[in-house]
Amino acid sequence: MAHSDWQVIYQELADVIGEEATLKVFMNFRGSTANFPLNLVRHDVTLQHVQFDYQQGCSIHQLSQKYDLAERTVRNYLQHNRQTG
Repeated sequence: MAHSDWQVIYQELADVIGEEATLKVFMNFRGSTANFPLNLVRHDVTLQHVQFDYQQGCSIHQLSQKYDLAERTVRNYLQHNRQTG
């Protein structure tokens, strides 16, 4: 069956990862609902990196840009470090 005959979501996925990989996704996950997190890295890992970089001298503003976080979130991460460690 031609790629153009597929459901639109599978066509778009095939454009990104290729037809063979799309078929594997289809066979393993068809009928499922998938919701992908906005961040690739786990929260606890980001928290550790923010805390480490801050200790190395990065400013809150630099950290917010580096990790694509609001400055308030960076401050919360740093506050978490003071409360737990």
